[in-house]
Amino acid sequence: MSDYIWETFDGLFKTVHRQGRRVKELEARIVDLERRLAERTTNGNTAQQPKQAQASLSEMPAEQRAA
Repeated sequence: MSDYIWETFDGLFKTVHRQGRRVKELEARIVDLERRLAERTTNGNTAQQPKQAQASLSEMPAEQRAA
C-alpha cells in the first residue's frame, strides 16, 4: 500500500512540474507575441492594440491563462 501511495505522489509531482514548465513557456510566448504586436503597431498601425491585449491579459486569472 505504501508503494502505491509513493508512486501516485511521484506521478502527481511530475505532472505538476511538467504543467508548471508549460505555463512558463506559454507566458514567455505571450510576452514575445505582445512584443511583436507592439513592434507592428509602432510601424504604422494603431497603438491601442497592445494596450488592449495587455489589459485583457492582466484582467484574466492565472488559472484561465494557463488553460
